[in-house]
Amino acid sequence: MVAQIVPIVPLIVVIIVLLFVAQRAKTTHFECPVCGCAFKVSVSTFMVAFHMLGKHDVTCPNCGYRGLLPPINDDE
Repeated sequence: MVAQIVPIVPLIVVIIVLLFVAQRAKTTHFECPVCGCAFKVSVSTFMVAFHMLGKHDVTCPNCGYRGLLPPINDDE
């Protein structure tokens, strides 16, 4: 019985992580330091974007600036 449960555990962990990242992508936005534009990225872009030290490598849709920007909670 344990052998049947073991392959399911990593799948459950992956699903939980994906749900957490999707929720974070939906509740945060980015602000461009060049033009000041506040923008959101898609969930898939948020998931695959390079990130380091709490910042994500994203591109501003308004001016095209690309850099590491910190996500900002939507309620701020």
